[in-house]
Amino acid sequence: MKFYASGKILITAEYAVLGGAKALAIPTKLGQSLKVSKTNSGVLSWESIDESGNTWYTKTFDINTFSPLDGDDVVSQRLQQLFIELRKENPACWKDLGGISFVTTLEFNRSWGLGSSSTLLSLLSQWSGVNPYLLQQNVFGGSGYDVACATATGALLYERTNPLQPKIKTVDFDPVFKDQLFFVHLNQKQDSQQAVAAFDNSKLTTSKINEINALTAAFLNAQNASLFQELMHKHEALVGRILDQKPVQQRYFRDYNGTIKSLGAWGGDFVLACGATTTPAYFAKKGFTTCLAYSSLINAVS
Repeated sequence: MKFYASGKILITAEYAVLGGAKALAIPTKLGQSLKVSKTNSGVLSWESIDESGNTWYTKTFDINTFSPLDGDDVVSQRLQQLFIELRKENPACWKDLGGISFVTTLEFNRSWGLGSSSTLLSLLSQWSGVNPYLLQQNVFGGSGYDVACATATGALLYERTNPLQPKIKTVDFDPVFKDQLFFVHLNQKQDSQQAVAAFDNSKLTTSKINEINALTAAFLNAQNASLFQELMHKHEALVGRILDQKPVQQRYFRDYNGTIKSLGAWGGDFVLACGATTTPAYFAKKGFTTCLAYSSLINAVS
């Protein structure tokens, strides 16, 4: 059996999505696949392969207790937790197994923060039939927008009205100025679980959620780069006030001739830059060599 899940990019409502704000999110061209095979080994074997084809993690687990058989580590503990949760929610998926092999293959660098965890969760959900949002809430936590992106075919509006049954609406988001949009990696992976845990939800008032919702709608309707940049500035300023942090452009890229917006958890992973075709050269000079054109990461709307 083979399964596939897409990575994710959160364009609007970072942090505010946790409080029910409408978020604009997009699945990426790059994702993760899972191959599941029944074996006669008497154990559960796991292998994880990176984007270069190299095995970066391998482990065997007891088929009944899911305890790692060859040394414990953080990844093994998380996988064991997932296996136990899957069995609790759907015992049938483990029934009469003489052994089972799981092989995952990533299409993006694990340090990029495009959803190595959320795609894994989605893949195991697809295999087991367990509600992916239930699995996420019980194991990882978070808003769930990344889980929605994992099986989406295009951009979506995500609203966490119910953590186990969020409101998801497919939308048309294909900016005519996308050749001016770039995703820049900040050379450090943000721990989204820690960021979520540290977020002070009390600062997220109804009026601020309404402001975020209005900005999300405006992002969808922006017809030119100038208006899009104006919205990026407004969104950064608003979230900066909520977090009591300076926007990333004010902190690191004041001389950039364009506009930069944080994505997802502030302080790491990717940011969105809107500017001239010289944008990759600008960031490379600053030491940020992973600067991806919008069309290289996001599928065009058909």
